[in-house]
Amino acid sequence: MNLIVFDLEWNIGYKPKTFTYHGAELTLRGEIIQIGAVRINARGDVLDTFEVNLRPRIFRKLQHHIAKVTGLSQGDLDSGLPMREGLQKFIDWAGPDAELAEWGLDDVPVLKQNLFLVGLDERWPAHWYDLQRLFLQAYPRKEGEGMTLESVVDRLGIPKEEPFHHALDDALYTAKICRKLPLAEGLAAYPTEEEQLREALLDADAAARDVRVFMDRLDHDDYRNAEELNAVFCPECGARLTHDEVWLKRGNTGYYTRSTCPYCGHWYVRFKLSRRDGLHWSFARCTCPPTPEADARWKKQRAAFVERLRRRQARDAQGPADEA
Repeated sequence: MNLIVFDLEWNIGYKPKTFTYHGAELTLRGEIIQIGAVRINARGDVLDTFEVNLRPRIFRKLQHHIAKVTGLSQGDLDSGLPMREGLQKFIDWAGPDAELAEWGLDDVPVLKQNLFLVGLDERWPAHWYDLQRLFLQAYPRKEGEGMTLESVVDRLGIPKEEPFHHALDDALYTAKICRKLPLAEGLAAYPTEEEQLREALLDADAAARDVRVFMDRLDHDDYRNAEELNAVFCPECGARLTHDEVWLKRGNTGYYTRSTCPYCGHWYVRFKLSRRDGLHWSFARCTCPPTPEADARWKKQRAAFVERLRRRQARDAQGPADEA
C-alpha cells in the first residue's frame, strides 16, 4: 500500500462560489492554499514528506478567519505556486496508486473539487480513509471528549512541539496518532463506500428489505425523480409501489415516504444520501414493513410538514407587507 497521510488548508470567500460539474451546479467548499503530506508504512513510520503553498485563482483575498487560524498571510498566498502546478506536484509526489488518509472526511472533497477546477483528473485518488474511524475503534469516545486533532493529541499524550493548522505539521501529528493504532488491521478491514452507506441506512434494522445502492449520481433529488431509484416494488408480491407525494427528512441526510402496494398494503421506503467525494451523490435504499410506531410517527410528521407548507404558501401568496 502506498499510504499518504495528508492535510489541507483552504481559503474561502466572503460570498459563496458555485461551479458546474457535468451539468450540476455545486458550491465550492474552498480553494486549497496549503498541502502537507507524509508517506508512512504500516506501522505509521514516516518515510517521506511533502509541503507546498498554493496561489488561489478564485478566492484570491485571504479570508480574515483563515488568516487567524492558519497564521498565513496574504503574501504567503501571493507567493505560492499556481494552483494547477502545485496540485500536479502533489500528485506526482504521491503517485497514481496513492491511497490517502486524513483526520476526518473534509479534505478529500475539497481536493477533488480543486482538481476538477484546474483541469486535472478528479477521480484521483481512487481510495481514501477516515482515520477518525480507526481511532474510535481503538479508543471509543467517552462523554465530553473532543475529536479535533489537537484534543486527540492531548488525549494520547503526544508532545505538542509544533503549531496546529499548518498542513505539514497536522499531517505529522496525524502520523503520530497512526503509530498508536492497529493501522494495518484497521485499513485491511476498512469498509467500502457502499458498505458504509448500507450501514448508515440500516442502523441495525433487521426488518429492512430490498437494500440497494446507487453510486455516482449528480442530482440530489434523484431519490424522488430518477426512475431507476424511485421505482420500488413490493417485497411480497412484486407489484410497483405508489409513493405518497410527501417525502420527509430522516436525520441530516435521509428521506422516507409511505408507499402503497395495491395488494399487500403499505410499506416505508427509505433513502440515505452521501456526497463523500464532494462531487457525486450516492444513495442507499431499503423498503421497511409498517409497525404501529412507524405509522404513528409518519402520521404526526406528515401532518406537521403539510401544515408548515400551508403556512409558507400563505405567506408567499400574501407578499411583502404594505408600507405604512
